[in-house]
Parts: sequence; C-alpha cells; structure tokens
Amino acid sequence: MRFRYSVIFSASMLSVAILAACGGGTSGSGTNDTTATPNTSSTTGSSSSSSSAGTSVYSSSVCPGITLSATDAQTLTGDSTPITQISLYGVRSYSAPVLINGLHDPSNYLAAPVLPTWQFATTDTTNGTLSSLECDVGQDVGWHNYHRTSGTSSTITHGRVIVTGGRNATASHIYTVYNGQQLVAAINDAGLAPKIIRVVGHIDLRWSSNNTVFREYTSYLDQKFGGSISIPSNTTLVGINDANGNPARITGTTILVGAELGTTTSVMASATGDPETDFKKWIALGYDGDSYPTWTRNIIIRNLKIDTPWDVNPEDSGNAYADGITISRTQNIWIDHVTISDGDTPDSIITDSSTRHDGALDIVRGSDYVTVSNSFIGDHGKTTLVGNGDSGRAWSDQNRLHVTLTGMWWYGTASRLPLIRFGQLHSFNNLVEGTTNTATYGHKFEAGLDVRYSSSVLFENNFHLFTGLKVTELCGKISGSSSGSEFRTSGNYFISDKYNSKDWSLAWTGPINVDSVLAASACMEMPTTDVSWTPPYSYTPVCAAQARRNVEIGSGAGRIGLYATIGASTDTLSSTSCYDSNVYSASSSSASSASSASSTSSSSSSTASSAASSASSSASSSSASTSSGSATLALAYVNELFGGSTATVSGSIVSSGTTSTLTSISGKMESTKDGYSFAAQDITGNFTLTANLNSIGTALATSSTQQYRVGLMMCDCANGTSTSAPIYASLGLGATATSSVYYPYYASRATTGASIAKSTFSATDTQPASTLIFVLARNGLTVTLSYSTDGGSSFTAKTTTFTALPDTLKVGIFGASGVATTGSAITFSNISITQ
Repeated sequence: MRFRYSVIFSASMLSVAILAACGGGTSGSGTNDTTATPNTSSTTGSSSSSSSAGTSVYSSSVCPGITLSATDAQTLTGDSTPITQISLYGVRSYSAPVLINGLHDPSNYLAAPVLPTWQFATTDTTNGTLSSLECDVGQDVGWHNYHRTSGTSSTITHGRVIVTGGRNATASHIYTVYNGQQLVAAINDAGLAPKIIRVVGHIDLRWSSNNTVFREYTSYLDQKFGGSISIPSNTTLVGINDANGNPARITGTTILVGAELGTTTSVMASATGDPETDFKKWIALGYDGDSYPTWTRNIIIRNLKIDTPWDVNPEDSGNAYADGITISRTQNIWIDHVTISDGDTPDSIITDSSTRHDGALDIVRGSDYVTVSNSFIGDHGKTTLVGNGDSGRAWSDQNRLHVTLTGMWWYGTASRLPLIRFGQLHSFNNLVEGTTNTATYGHKFEAGLDVRYSSSVLFENNFHLFTGLKVTELCGKISGSSSGSEFRTSGNYFISDKYNSKDWSLAWTGPINVDSVLAASACMEMPTTDVSWTPPYSYTPVCAAQARRNVEIGSGAGRIGLYATIGASTDTLSSTSCYDSNVYSASSSSASSASSASSTSSSSSSTASSAASSASSSASSSSASTSSGSATLALAYVNELFGGSTATVSGSIVSSGTTSTLTSISGKMESTKDGYSFAAQDITGNFTLTANLNSIGTALATSSTQQYRVGLMMCDCANGTSTSAPIYASLGLGATATSSVYYPYYASRATTGASIAKSTFSATDTQPASTLIFVLARNGLTVTLSYSTDGGSSFTAKTTTFTALPDTLKVGIFGASGVATTGSAITFSNISITQ
C-alpha cells in the first residue's frame, strides 16, 4: 500500500528514548519505534554463516574475547573525534524547497515516482544471538588495517592495526533495530563507545511511528539531514537475513561515515570552523594531520542491501546530492558484503533531463585506509569516487586515499569503477559485467577504471564479462585516463560476444588475458609510469577466471550470516580453468598502426599471463626447427658482417630436445658498424616470437655502450652490404662496463646506414635464467619488445611505430660476444612463434 502525503507528521514526535538496559530472551517485536532491542540471549546453536571468522555462533550476549595480532584501531579514536554532528541527522524538518546558493531550484522538486514494496520485520530470525557476522574484525587483506606512523609522500610508513568496529561493545551497546528511528536512537545513545547495531527487515527514514506513517522528503534540506544517518567511530553495522535468506535493506536513506569539519577555538586558537582553513592552519602550526580532531575511525559495515536515494531536489540538472554510502574524512573502514543499486527508482524512470542519483559508494575528502570487499554494485550511473577533486583538493587528499577493492561485482553500471584521484588504489580479483549495447540490466557501460589526477593504481587479476565490446575497444573503456601518475596491469581477463575479424570468437574459445591491450605501451589512455609501491599486506590473488566464479557465488548482501544463500557461477566453459593459454596477441588483429611521420615510442610495465610454450627441435650443425602450435620457426644460421665492424664473425646453431644453442665468436654492435651471429627465418606479416634466454657460456666483453649483446632480432639483413642493415628491432641483454652485470636493452635502426639507437629498459642487473623471457611482436608498423624476469607473470614492454616496414623480414636469435678468440655458447629454450 502506498502512502503519499496522507498524514502530517510533526517533528516533535521524533523525540528519542532508548532502552539501554539488558533484557532477556529473544528480540522483540519493535513496537516502540524509538526503542532498539538489546541482545542478551543465551541461546546456543549452529549457524550457516560463511564469514571469515568461521561458522560458529556465540552463546554470549557480547562478542567473545580474542587476542589481536596488532593494535586495536579503537585506540586511534580519541575524545576529539567528531560526535556533535551525529545528532543533526535522522531528524525530519519537513521544510519547503528553497534555492540555496543558486542551487536546488524548487521547481526541480520531484517526489520519487515509484516506491518499493517494503519488507518490514517484527522478529529477529537469529533470536538475538551474536555470531561471527557481528563479531568479526577486519579481514587480513586490505588497506583498512593500516595507519600512518610517520612521513609524507613516498616516505610514508604504514603501521598495522586491526579494525574492530564495535566488537568490544558491552551488552548495553548492542542493539537490534527494526525502523529508522530506532537506528538513529541507537547511534545517539552509544556515541563514540563501541557499538554493534543489527538491522532487521527494511529501514526507510521516510517512515515513522513504527513504520506506519510515510511521508516523502519535502526539500533538499529535509532529505540531507532527515534522510541521512551519520555513523560515529567504533561501530559495527550489520544486516540480519530473514528465514528465506533475504538481507536487511535500507531505502530512502544515505549512510554517512564521517564528515569534513572545521574545529573550534577550544581546540585551536583562531579556529574559524571552516574545514579547509582550519586544517591548513593545523598543519602550518606543525601538528600531525592525522591528529586533527575531526577524523572518524574504526567502522565495519556488512551484509546490507542499500538502495541509493532518489534525490527529490538535486543541485541542478547534472548533479544530485544523496549517495548510497559516503565515506568522508575517515580512516580504518571495512565495508563487506553489501549490495548497492538504484533499487525501485532506476534512472530509466526519469522522464525529464534531471539527475536523481549521485554516487553509489564514494570515498572522499581525505579519507584513508579503506577496504571494500565482496560487494555488489549494480544498476547505477556514476558509481564510485575515490577523491572528489583535482588540485583544489590536494590540501586534504595528497598522500591519502589508500584504498583496496577486492571481490567486487559491478554489473549494469555506467562508469567510475572507480574514478580515482591522488590515492593509491589496489584493485584485484573483481568482476566487471556489462554491455555497450542497449542496456538489458541497468546502464549501458561507458567506462570502468578511471585513473585520474596524481593517482596510482595496481590493477590485478580482474575479470571483464561483456556483450558488444571488442578487444580492440578496451583501451579507454575497461581502463583509461592518462592524467594519473602510475599504473600497472597484471593478470586481467576479458570475454565478450564480439570479436575482431582476425581474432578468435572469445565467447566460444574462452577468456583471454588483455594486459597487453590495457598497458600504457599499447593504450595511450594509461599513465606510462610503473607503480612504485607495494601493498603492505600479504595477499595471494586467484586467477581472474576463478575470481569471477568466486564473486558470482559469494559477493553481495545475504551471502553471509544465518540463512545465508550462495549464488551460481555462469562460467560454462570450466569450473576450474584459469585459461592461462589464452593470451591476446595483437598480431591476430586486423587493425594495424597508421603510418607516422617519424618513429615514435613509449615504455611501461605490462603483463602476460603465461610463459612461452615448450619447443621441440631436431639437431643439426647448421639449422634447427622449432614448432609452436600451427607455426614452425626454422632457424638457419646467418653470418652477418656489415660496415667493417669486426674482422671475424662466425658461429653455429645446434639444437637438442627443446633447447637451441647459438655459438657466437666475436661480433659487436656499434653505431653504424656491426657484426653478429644470427639464426633466423624469413617471416612475412605479423608475428610474435618468444624465447627464454637460459645462459651465456663465456661472459660478454665489457662495454660502457653495451656493444656486446645477445637476444632476439628482426632485421632486413639482405639489405645490408657495405653499410649497416636496417635492424628494425632487437632486444636482449647487453654487457656493461662491469663484466658480471647485464642490463635488458632494446635497439632499432630504421634505415640502411643510420646509427643504431639503443637503450636499456632499466639499470637493473638481469642474469640469464630459465625464468627470463623475451618477446618480439610485430603488428603492422608497430613493434613491441618485452621481457619478463619471473617466468611470464609480469612483463616490461617497449613499443615503437615505424613509418615503413618491409612485408618480409628475418626474425630469430642473435649474439655478438665481443670475444674474438673464444666462442660464447648462448642457450635459448622454449622458442616459439605465432602468426
């Protein structure tokens, strides 16, 4: 039944009275809409809880004592933590719409056109018994369990803490609530004391009198204050499932965690109350920003279904106010197993040009050490901000916003997964699902990860399940924005119903690793600088395909606690496979790089999901054949001497089993004079050549200019006679002035007779090993050189686009040892080529 303005409800009826005393037996019926039922049940039993602390149910009315492995985050919250603003929220004013600073035009007021079927409850299926759902501390993996101990910028030291939320609550501060007024009363009663608030049924702050009187928000101010709850420090807020596994639900209500506030003269002389002015003065006085007295800390929110509020009177046509959850000037926050969507008021029902929803979950205004895990966000537009401004927010956000997103499921969302500024984001083992066609659920997908102003993102083992999107369209879609500072991609997979004219059909063949598409070396949308930090916590990401299965089965509200349900995996291809052999190769694409006026290049860290395949070869004193799939690489020895570089260059290639050894005597790579031993094959068109460099028998001669090198090469050797041949691309190891040190390098010479341009990838000593892999790939006029030192888990890449390349080139392995009297046996294995 729908009520719309049928009852006039006085604000004076919202007086707060809460029973903090301990009662006995089971949870009550919630007959008083301002009384939150305390939990004192001694009932014992078992639970189907699947939370990280196990499946046992506690028989006490308080959480059992535990020994923490680090400092309790509760100790970081002092008396100065903000509390005064909490009582401002959850109290309706029923004020009329008014223009505020030129915004919130009253003519744009519109009540929600659709109201939900509310699922109010009067009984608690758990009998008031606490379980691990309420008593869990923050999971081990994530930024939430850290705090700043010293330093700024790159010198910040992160110390470990344990987010406990309200698990230390006494029995008088453990509440079961059935309506919005009880929820507000519980918050105000406990203040900063540890508290556990258990939500049963359906809460909507538009309802009052024990969920019997409904009235829509009457204005922006009425919704901002009367339609929001403010969560103070040391809180655990959880939803309780009903007997059918339906989680508790919150509609028409914004959850505020923290607030950006100014301070008072009792705390700091000449305080103005303005957040920016006071914070900057605090810092100028030499105080630690983390001790500024407006931080909210140590909060856990779990197992709640949250409908993002319909904004009845937004700022303007493009900007709404109300989020599902807003995290502002907070630290040590763990959000777990929540579901957030637009609920019964999706954007699709908007009939004018207005914006009625803001963020689903925003982490803003200097917040720090936040983890969001195992959660579902669907049918929403602008999903998540991490940092809500560019340079104008540096005063609060610089060197903060350390955030972890893991186990997330974004489905039917438009953008911001998330949009990040300033922060260090670790996003791993998540699932992004959507369509670029007309949306069948929620929104048409526009963009995913958005790496913005001064931000750094580690993007690992995420799965992307799409319709209407091709591999060649991923750059700028799955991830984008080059205005960030750092980016690294690793182990990310993609599957779609679309394919390119020379790609396999992904929907049939299975997911493919697309790091080579998302990396800055191939995607100009991405920052070119590698991530310079490592998460302080230990973690072991599963492969992206397994992450997809885990997310579909276990993410979102209702997946933990008593009567929890589990989802079903939609991966029909395999229940266990990681699809490691499915690696996207640009050579299979019909697209080629356009000609440019001059050679251009960029470098970055990129990744690949698997090492090169094993090769089989037959021994020969002058040639060897190595196969890979349907292609065969026939390595024929070529003695190359161009430009009078070296008087004697000779060598041979011998193969045994899967190993090929190139013996190189003398040779060096000078500016326009070079000689080298080369084992190659003529290749026409696009290709990818991969090989492990296992060993160098005799150390390469020393050279500060790295004249003596071994590796992979692509050249127009037939064009080299009296002057140097065009070496379009080569990569490998080069000797430095210290004979025991080798650096990875790349080099090219675009035209006959030109000087060879060579440079190191990095000044890092890299020795031959079974885990050292080199890859040389051509796609039209674009050549990508990459190497891995960890067996293929991650690659560093360099891409060059030429103005012209011959259709057919010699491709193979080479060596220039610089030792004229002794041969250097250079051993390669797992040589493979694909076309």
